[in-house]
Amino acid sequence: MKNKFIKISFSFLTLLLMFSCAENDDYTNDSVLSVSSPALTVSLGFSNSQTLVEQEVSYDFTVSISETQSADVVVFLEQTDGTATAGEDFTMPSSLTIKKGTLSASDVISIHADELIEDTETVTIQIGSGNESNVSGVSNQTVSFEIANLTAGDLVVGMSWSASSTVTDNYGNEIDAYDLADLRLLLTDSPYTTVYESADGAGAETYVLSGNAPDAEYSFVADFYAAMTEIPADIDITLTFNQVGTINGQTHSFVAALNTADSCADLNYVMAKVTKTGNSYSFEEVGEKSAIDLNLYVGTWTGSDMWGSTEVTTTLNADGKLEITGVGVTFMNDGWGEIITEQMNVVMDVNASTGEFSISEQYYMTTTYKGDVQPVYNLLGTGTIDPCTKTMDLVYDFIQAGTSYTDWLTQYGYVFHEINVLN
Repeated sequence: MKNKFIKISFSFLTLLLMFSCAENDDYTNDSVLSVSSPALTVSLGFSNSQTLVEQEVSYDFTVSISETQSADVVVFLEQTDGTATAGEDFTMPSSLTIKKGTLSASDVISIHADELIEDTETVTIQIGSGNESNVSGVSNQTVSFEIANLTAGDLVVGMSWSASSTVTDNYGNEIDAYDLADLRLLLTDSPYTTVYESADGAGAETYVLSGNAPDAEYSFVADFYAAMTEIPADIDITLTFNQVGTINGQTHSFVAALNTADSCADLNYVMAKVTKTGNSYSFEEVGEKSAIDLNLYVGTWTGSDMWGSTEVTTTLNADGKLEITGVGVTFMNDGWGEIITEQMNVVMDVNASTGEFSISEQYYMTTTYKGDVQPVYNLLGTGTIDPCTKTMDLVYDFIQAGTSYTDWLTQYGYVFHEINVLN
């Protein structure tokens, strides 16, 4: 009996100690499940804008989170625009799941072919709706497909573009390339002198060269419909070709083909020459920005410098080179006080692609001071011609008896610098 009582008492004491410990436990060093809110990103195995001939083809994409979770993360897809029919013309998952403990999941958007003769169809899909739970932010992607239903001889041409580097507004928000620049896709003769037809939609452009078009050499050219000219940014262009049963997604890329500051009628970019022979096509990359037509820059330019108003005149010489006279006249007459007795045209070496020019040292003028003939002045300089604003920015120098006047003027805070606009 005594032994049993001792055992019961000991058990009871042990139980009291357990409850006492439990009541005072602050759970220090116990593992705790942390709830986080990771960032969600979408990466594509293809560019955001696709132009293709109707065919069976799939486009892969991956959704990722920045850290693993203890629960599944479901990412949603949505068709936001377009005439193509889900389940017939294309298929896509309505959602995909990043399993708990993993960082990513992948799936595909599939385009389908059928035997129907249809107009070109489009579909725009947003991957990542923004309604995903347990994520702090969604870097979603919007993708668009233009699906052409063509005959065997038709050539479908697609043009898309992007900024060469990220461009942001004053608040640090990235500016979409299609807001930054609105380009046109032109079908022209080769070399380009005449526009036959153009494609100018709200975003990426598509043109179908019919198999019934005359056999000829054609050029495909990009130019601006509009651009954010106040934000100078290089534009990369991608050109694609498709032909039923023959050409499938042939792609040509042109880096920094245009710049938003070049948005004017005189500038364009010739991407490729296409030679059509029956239902066959051959291709040649051109990749050339339009040259400045110097004939457009002949005339009288007016502006100002440190000494007052300025006026220069440009002409074309027999060799087709631009010549200029009138540079520095205000300085010589009003600033320096000499009388010009002879003044010559000097040749400008103009880069027809960039508008940059230089004036190598050449005899320019003879003057007198208080009736005495002075040593002759040579002129040299550098500058640019802006083909959109027809503005000439010129920094020059007078050289007399081998001595630079710029060196002398600089110590007094003066410069030889004129900005003139073509009248």
